[in-house]
Amino acid sequence: MNVVILSWEYPPRIIGGLGTHVHQLAVNLARLGVNIHVVTKDAPDAPDFEVAEGVQVHRVPLYPPEIQQDEWVPWTLQFNVALLERAIPIINERIGKVHVLHAHDWLVAHAAIALKHAYRIPLVATIHASEYGRHQGFIPEGMSRIIHQIEWWLTFESVRTITCSNYMRDEVAHIFELPEDKITVIPNGIEYEQFRSDTDTERIRRQFVDPDSRMIFFVGRLVYEKGVQTVIEAMPGVLKEFPDLRFLVAGTGPHFRALQVMIDEFGLGEKIKLLGFVDNDKLPMFYKCADITVVPSIYEPFGMVVLEAMVAGSPVIVADTGGLKEIVVHEETGLCFKPGNPESLAAAMIRVLRDEGLAQRLTSDAQKFIGQKYNWGRIARHTMDVYQRSIKEYEYRPRVLSVCPPIPQRAEGI
Repeated sequence: MNVVILSWEYPPRIIGGLGTHVHQLAVNLARLGVNIHVVTKDAPDAPDFEVAEGVQVHRVPLYPPEIQQDEWVPWTLQFNVALLERAIPIINERIGKVHVLHAHDWLVAHAAIALKHAYRIPLVATIHASEYGRHQGFIPEGMSRIIHQIEWWLTFESVRTITCSNYMRDEVAHIFELPEDKITVIPNGIEYEQFRSDTDTERIRRQFVDPDSRMIFFVGRLVYEKGVQTVIEAMPGVLKEFPDLRFLVAGTGPHFRALQVMIDEFGLGEKIKLLGFVDNDKLPMFYKCADITVVPSIYEPFGMVVLEAMVAGSPVIVADTGGLKEIVVHEETGLCFKPGNPESLAAAMIRVLRDEGLAQRLTSDAQKFIGQKYNWGRIARHTMDVYQRSIKEYEYRPRVLSVCPPIPQRAEGI
């Protein structure tokens, strides 16, 4: 089987969880004998082409003029032209032998759909998140509305759509009026050995935390919907009881400066540290020396960080929302709090910091609960099944002009 995967990020270019997902999926599909070509954005010091871990990786530079990435729609259109330039020769060399196109999120939709119709190849789309969800059911006019329409178009054109959780399946079916039998749920995975391995946690402690201090940890893209602001608001209440507590935040994103301003306004500059980007190889050290890993998302389709923390042995506290509810069982594998509510979060943090027995039980039960369910080899096999089903179900139809359905009212539970 020959598969062309389109993604806007791939190692060493990692912006969020999507890049890690595509990398692990591609590598594990290659291990199953699938001939994988990944076409993606270039990265500093990375070659234009390489075969890495069995995956053929093609990296494309953008055309001039330079467009700032926060101008998402024009930046993406320019990127998609570059994707087409690289993908067309790959397919031309294998006319009739590329079996599936796999597009990851709306940022590669235009190239994926153009290739689908030009070469009549079945298209599979993975929707990792939605603009509707990121804005809690309200989509502003302008760029957000365009992104929403592109997301719908990608699901409309796909033979099958993959989501990472039942929560996302319900959301996609609701907002895009997509038949549920067209959607397959395949969860994200984790590299168990990476996060179980012994690491030099003392180095992290010496660098960032006093010997007898407690540490709270967050890792993720710094955007509003990840909810770091809720932890900052909760910190003063927790510090009253645990004055030596430190909160370390790993990640970058457009909310970075706003969070730093908020930290300064709360007078918490000595208690909260924004670390910036932390390499995946170092993450296990942070998880292992954290007294709590907190996932305070307002919107979270899945929650890969939760799996990483659980495997590494860190107790987790998560917002009671989205895909997080499918991983964390309250009082059993972690604690849940009301999304966006600093008082609820503070109470949960204090409980775990006070009760060492509770922290140990949550960690032990979490590790038993996740078992091998999130093994990447298993996930790759399920994805292969989707590819084979898509090939079987595919029937070419000329592109038609269709109108995105009206933006729905937010359904209860989504």
